[in-house]
Amino acid sequence: MAALAQLYAIFIFSKIHTPIEASVIFLLLGYAIWFQVLELGLSQTLQNRFNARKSSAADVRLTIVIHYVFILALATCVIASPILPRLLLPAEHYNAQGIEFRAFSIGMALMIIATSNVILQRMLVVLNKGLTANLLLILQALSSLIGLALYAHTDNPNIVVSVLLYLAPQVVINLPLMINVLRKVHYKRSRPRKDQFLAIFTDALGFWTLNVLSAIFLGADYYFSAHYLSSEQIVSYHFATRFFFLSFVVYYAFVQHQSRRLTPAALEGGAPAFKQMIRNSAAIGIVSVALIYLCVIGLDDLHLFERLTNKKVIDHSLMLAAFFYFTIRVLRDVGLVTLSSAGIKSVLYKVYIVEVILGLTLLLLTTQRFHGVGILLSMGATCLVSTLILFYLIKKLIASQTPNQVPGTI
Repeated sequence: MAALAQLYAIFIFSKIHTPIEASVIFLLLGYAIWFQVLELGLSQTLQNRFNARKSSAADVRLTIVIHYVFILALATCVIASPILPRLLLPAEHYNAQGIEFRAFSIGMALMIIATSNVILQRMLVVLNKGLTANLLLILQALSSLIGLALYAHTDNPNIVVSVLLYLAPQVVINLPLMINVLRKVHYKRSRPRKDQFLAIFTDALGFWTLNVLSAIFLGADYYFSAHYLSSEQIVSYHFATRFFFLSFVVYYAFVQHQSRRLTPAALEGGAPAFKQMIRNSAAIGIVSVALIYLCVIGLDDLHLFERLTNKKVIDHSLMLAAFFYFTIRVLRDVGLVTLSSAGIKSVLYKVYIVEVILGLTLLLLTTQRFHGVGILLSMGATCLVSTLILFYLIKKLIASQTPNQVPGTI
């Protein structure tokens, strides 16, 4: 539902807004992966500590509330000062006094607040309340769809209103759940457990560092797009990448669900379950990516997207480059998610550092000359190298966890 809502949104935004306005919205959505690092590594930390009985429900609730206060303060700073938004929107392309910049700042603040949803969703899954988590996501998507469907017929579209209609439900729909968490917090009872909170934030620091390293690479494409691509090229680039978001949510949801209770012990004895989980998730992902590519190319040949947006938004060379990139991303993501869920960080650090160094180097060398295709091929080549390193390290890790057999025994 979230993926469908985003696809519907980009069609509406492309139709009712100018290329400059649409490009600002698409850059905002593309930067989402950078905003998500503001969950501070708490979602994975709380999952691991709760599963291992190292932290109680009371510890988890108080941590969630402390984090929410922090992001509210940060979002207020974003609205009050142009400093942070200006880091992401180049001054030579966008006027800091214009409505596009104001819409970007408001959207940035909303997406920062919505990072709390990542923690809430993860804990709902851990507590076997996946249906509640799904219901919240569906309500967010439906609210955005209905709001945009009604607004699509306006004669005077406003970019600020478009951003609010699409992003505000992510904050509003989860607000009752956050209030319920706050209502159950008993600070005085939790005070003797200060050592717990120190341990939580110490563990979270490690995951947050991993998230930052990963996000630097995965979100760099939109940073380079903002600086080197025209508004029309940004629109085409966003279409090419967002279609594959449908395939991403399919395999990512599957592997997250399968690995939600993994521990380092899963690597022992040859790790047959671990390997099977990776194989199944990768197969689902690769098939999903291939189907998305074939469907988009087929529908574009029928001129469906031109009729929906009154513009040419699909670039076949971009789609082919995106197909290459997201196919490799399947293997990378599956391997990294399973290791992260098992709490194994050493391999993750090595892979992410390689991606940051190699990825930024390739993007600097290719973007200005080859534009969107250069970005996607650079990202794909980087993921190919990091994936080969990842599975080599996983193989070594499993071998080191497998006990040596005594000759003559089975």
